[in-house]
Amino acid sequence: MTTPYFTEIKYRGPAQNDFVEVAIAEGTDTSDIQIVVYHPNGNLRSINGIGNYQDTVAGKDVYSLAGVGVHKDGAVALVQNGVVIDFVSFDNTVSPTTGPAAGLTSTQIGSTGNDQTQSVQLDDDGNWTTGDLNEGSIPCFLAGTLIATKRGEVAVEDLRPGDMVVVRDGGFAPIRWIGSIQADARGTRFESNAPICIPRGSMGRNMPARDLFVSPNHRIWMRDAKFEVFFAEREVLIPAKHLVGWSGIKQVKYVPNPEYFHLLFDSHQIIMSDGMPTESFHPGEVTIDQFEHEARDEILRLFPELIDLASYGDTARRCLKGYEVPLALQAKSAA
Repeated sequence: MTTPYFTEIKYRGPAQNDFVEVAIAEGTDTSDIQIVVYHPNGNLRSINGIGNYQDTVAGKDVYSLAGVGVHKDGAVALVQNGVVIDFVSFDNTVSPTTGPAAGLTSTQIGSTGNDQTQSVQLDDDGNWTTGDLNEGSIPCFLAGTLIATKRGEVAVEDLRPGDMVVVRDGGFAPIRWIGSIQADARGTRFESNAPICIPRGSMGRNMPARDLFVSPNHRIWMRDAKFEVFFAEREVLIPAKHLVGWSGIKQVKYVPNPEYFHLLFDSHQIIMSDGMPTESFHPGEVTIDQFEHEARDEILRLFPELIDLASYGDTARRCLKGYEVPLALQAKSAA
């Protein structure tokens, strides 16, 4: 029997924004897995399935159950074939007398306090920590995207390590590593995997120079003097998925199996993709375990300091959180 495990739980804020994320070995039948939510007094709140499939990373299928309404003083049990695999809580312990966790006492795994923008997350060492919501996928470019280099624009799939790429800070920087993945963007996988299209000229004159396609979590560079009032910076990075619906930006259904490429430099960079400034890959934003073993080993060989991911350095610009984006877009639209 393959054992599932919790990887991230968001419980603070409105119930519809809560979610419980679970990982299990790729291809495992999940029909016998339940997520059971308990009230603080130990009574059952709900019994649910595992949720919607999100992605497959490093041989693990990731599922997310959204809008489940986890109370800060409540608890959540992960159950497989009637057996409680894990029983966790946050700001309190819970001892149910009903349901599959009856007779057990929950294990407190951490608290996000009053911060509605954070979750409790399982780190690389199997320990629980708190932090900003994990966006859950690696930012990358769709095949065919033209990247500005020292020798002109080159399709991302034709780039190689060592190629000198135009960067916003410092002229040129050499690519150290390139990775790729083919995703499934059909059905329930659409929202997490389907490309975001940023239409030609939607971000300004010739920005982008042609329709730009990126993965949902790929961050787009934006600049406005008004941003300094709200974010103490004139230039920011915004995940493409948070731009959908603004200035004609949309998520498209006509690329059912997108092939994505991600570019790694010695430090996080702003590069020109189809004439639009966007980010390069920042490994500190995801766990190295999201890569297949061969890719992970190559990254760690080139960047051994990434065993401690924080040592890669800060992002090239401030990265806005989802709740900050409407303010930025309102300021940008009023410009």
